[in-house]
Amino acid sequence: MMHLKTWINPFERNSESRLISIGIILFLIGSLSAYLFKIRFDNFLHVAVVEQIKFWQPFVDNLIILTCLFIFLYITGRHLNPKTRAVDVLSTALIGHAPFYLLTFSNINEISKKATDELMATLANSTFELSAFSIGYLIFIALISLLILVWTIALLFNGFKTAVHAKTTKAILLFILALFVTLLVTLFIPLIY
Repeated sequence: MMHLKTWINPFERNSESRLISIGIILFLIGSLSAYLFKIRFDNFLHVAVVEQIKFWQPFVDNLIILTCLFIFLYITGRHLNPKTRAVDVLSTALIGHAPFYLLTFSNINEISKKATDELMATLANSTFELSAFSIGYLIFIALISLLILVWTIALLFNGFKTAVHAKTTKAILLFILALFVTLLVTLFIPLIY
C-alpha cells in the first residue's frame, strides 16, 4: 500500500520522466472521462457540468490549463532559481492538476446535472423543496471538491518546492501569485471557443 506522503509528494521518490508519463496518461483519462460525463474544465480550479460537449473540448481545456500552469510556475521558478528545469515544472503541472480529473466522475448518469437543476429550480421558485438525495449528494460533492482542491494545491506546492528548491517566504508568496495568475487567465477559457 502506498504511503500517504506519496500521494501528497510523489516528486521526492519518482523521476520527472516517470511523473510526466503518469501525468500524460492521467491527462488523457481525465479528458476522456470529462467528455463521457459531460464535464468542462472551464478554469484552473473549477469544473462545470454541460449539456453538450464536443470530444476535443476537455482535451483543449486541460491543455490550456496545463500550459498556463507550466508557464507561470516556470517563470516564477526561474525568477527564484535560475537553475529551475522546465521538465521538473512540467511534471509538477501534470501531476498537480490530475486530482481534478476525479471530479468528472461526479456526473455519472448525469447525477450532478439533475441535482444542480433541482437546486436551481428550487431557488428560482423561492421554495425549499429539494429532495434529501440531492441535498446529501451536493454536500458530498462539495466536501470531495474541497478535499481535491487541497490535494491539488499540496501537489502543486510540493512539486514547485522540489523543482525550484524553494524554502523562503518569498517563494511561497510567488507560488501563490503564480496560481492566482493561472486562475485569472484560465477564467477566459469558455470565451475562447
